[in-house]
Amino acid sequence: MKTRQQWLSTLALTCVVLSATGCYKARARLQAGPASGSLNTPTQLATAFQLTNTGEADAENVLASAISLNGATLTYPALPADLGPLPRDGSTAVAATFTGSGFAAGNSYTIHMEGTFREHGHTFPYKLDTALHIPPAAPGAGNSLTGSSPAHVVNGAHYPYQPPNFPGEANEGGHGWTVPNGPNRPKPGPPSNSSGVQPAPQGDPPQVDFEVNNSLGLSGGSTVNEPSGAVSPGGIVFETANWYAAWSKDGTHFTQLQPTTIFPNNVDGGFCCDQIVVYAPSIDRFIWVMQYSQLNGSGESLYRLAAASPASVQSSSGTSWTYWDITSTQIGTTTSWVDYPDLSVGNNNVYLSADVVGGGRYVVRIPLAEIQSGSTINFRYTDYHNGGSAYGGHLTQNTQDEIFWAGQQNNSTIRVFAWPESSTNYSWTDVSIYSWPNPAGSSSSCSSTTPDKQDWLKKLLTSFPGNAALGATRLIGANARNKVNEVLFAWTACAGSGFPQPQVQWVALDANNNFNLISQQEIWNPNYAFAYPAFVVNANNDIGMSLEWGGGGNYENHVAGFWGDYVVYATTSSSVGTTRFGDYVTIRPYTPDTKRFAAFGYGITGSGVDTHYVVFSRPGQ
Repeated sequence: MKTRQQWLSTLALTCVVLSATGCYKARARLQAGPASGSLNTPTQLATAFQLTNTGEADAENVLASAISLNGATLTYPALPADLGPLPRDGSTAVAATFTGSGFAAGNSYTIHMEGTFREHGHTFPYKLDTALHIPPAAPGAGNSLTGSSPAHVVNGAHYPYQPPNFPGEANEGGHGWTVPNGPNRPKPGPPSNSSGVQPAPQGDPPQVDFEVNNSLGLSGGSTVNEPSGAVSPGGIVFETANWYAAWSKDGTHFTQLQPTTIFPNNVDGGFCCDQIVVYAPSIDRFIWVMQYSQLNGSGESLYRLAAASPASVQSSSGTSWTYWDITSTQIGTTTSWVDYPDLSVGNNNVYLSADVVGGGRYVVRIPLAEIQSGSTINFRYTDYHNGGSAYGGHLTQNTQDEIFWAGQQNNSTIRVFAWPESSTNYSWTDVSIYSWPNPAGSSSSCSSTTPDKQDWLKKLLTSFPGNAALGATRLIGANARNKVNEVLFAWTACAGSGFPQPQVQWVALDANNNFNLISQQEIWNPNYAFAYPAFVVNANNDIGMSLEWGGGGNYENHVAGFWGDYVVYATTSSSVGTTRFGDYVTIRPYTPDTKRFAAFGYGITGSGVDTHYVVFSRPGQ
């Protein structure tokens, strides 16, 4: 989506005179996404935004000669600032820090930038403006709003197939939250020992049994595969990816499903893409959310939430569902695309979260009893304007009586949102953490190259989902560290600050003590990158991980394992690189035995996308 408020950019001059009769017109085009802002002190405002080349040629030697905000003084960067080359379809994070006396949380401003770039030996000037909105102050709270949606029923997959309608990359060009630089809080001690390898406990880690590692063997998916899934107590597996679904009664043989043949395509734009699946044990239902897009950037977009029992999935071969539509209008926007969903099951509710493109993130709470009964759902939802820094963030799994989500207010402050099931109010708190490598205004390396010279992290770390808190789970009860109520968040960071490769940053916060930092650790290796973390806990309060790794002579591949082992295991064998991997992988408790984990990931081979269903555990569990 590109509206004037979200994406403001002009080129002051579009041609260079070559002769009396002609000129060379620039084919590169520089545009700025919305700016993010963090009040590090009452008089210091740190900002960041994505500068993207949306034109048809590479821009070389991009310089910023002026960066300004009305009534404020620029203190960083020193000008002129060399932003380097900006290839076609490339992005870079621009950071700027201002001092002044008129800053206030919740206010909006405009940042102006101008400079030059070179193209084929010619120099062109540019001027652009971008909107800046500072999130509300913390600690803070909001009252949830209400909505309702009637139930509908489908049975039999009798609709004609329609190709998914994907009118454009909604998050292209940094429409979300670009993390500003926060106060420098270096973590004590080096990130590695003298050999350059992350230290591990003495001796070999406990054994891990991979009981299932099966390829779905299906066709038609996108290289932005986004696998999600869940398992019922009887062993029925339901898994989704872009742009299909599949079910299996044994975890080995999968039947492919097409959402457009199961559900009516009766909304503007039709079925698009992102899908998430969870299983709710208390009501014995698979819950499946699908994203329906806008058409040509206008009209409503929506999420279709569907529910079916495992028995119904098996008897109908995955074609009998009760469903409800939650539209963008119902959550407060009529023009912006809602994108990038997530689901989590609590004690009494299922939670749906998503982004409003160019706005923020919202969370919807839906009673499980109403889903079980197949009646109208009466839901509550948060105001997305309060969730700017949580853009792209996922919901805590194993969340029980309270849901949590988080965003990077800056690279040394995480904002944690909390919403108890017993309350209509939600709240947010800022927590100081150790600084992590932030691409904004730094020389951090945000790339990881496969053997065929593809940067598989290009879109993740220069556009979307960036440094969003993708891994999120709640840990309640004793474990090896004897903590009783933790929330855990994980995200991908660039190389830098002693880390030679992009890595996963990970924090554990004390939910009983104002979310104080308990631990901050990393999943990293000096030779290759880790990204796209997903976490959940099992019945033993072990933390299971599902993520991706690659680079350093390796293709991108799915890996899984236990936190604390300092070892993960590859489940796929990719042989093709990509510049658009993403945007998430998944892990759930294996519901037939919740001491086990079920992971959903993928690789890419010469035959296409290779989506996997994986079950793993400790021996004897």
